[in-house]
Amino acid sequence: MTDDILRRQTVLPAAPAAAASLLEPVLAEVAGAGAEPVSLTLDYGVVAAPGASVTLEAQVERATRTLVFAYGRLLSSEGLVLAAGSAVFRKPAPIINAG
Repeated sequence: MTDDILRRQTVLPAAPAAAASLLEPVLAEVAGAGAEPVSLTLDYGVVAAPGASVTLEAQVERATRTLVFAYGRLLSSEGLVLAAGSAVFRKPAPIINAG
């Protein structure tokens, strides 16, 4: 894992897939510009009410030439894990100038 952890403060939305809708964008951000999602896995922890203040954390676990493996957590204001997610992203293909 890298030591660079992306952290964001936000509010838990009132949505059926609130954890996924919050975690996927920050996982994509740490994966890098143009990275396309291949898979996303979520594990749920304690329940929080919509409107609760939460912290998102994400970091790259490892990267290969074509893939980025990222991990993230959604934490309550008390530091309890509301959800944890891991994702695999495909790096954008390099542009080859044929000209």
